[in-house]
Amino acid sequence: MESILDGTWNSGAEPPEWTDFILMRRMHWSWAELQETPDYVRRYCVDFLALIAKQERDEHERAQAAHRR
Repeated sequence: MESILDGTWNSGAEPPEWTDFILMRRMHWSWAELQETPDYVRRYCVDFLALIAKQERDEHERAQAAHRR
């Protein structure tokens, strides 16, 4: 987990347990809800969460750049 968080993970795709954790945490799903969710819906949710995180990072970077000016 530490290598994923600090950006040093280099063993290919993140392990499925990490994806399960992220979905449960961000979507507020229980283990049972996660298991009942079809795989394609899980993939969409992971993709959408990644897009939201990227947008938030980009906004933060723009705000920091504007503040430095």
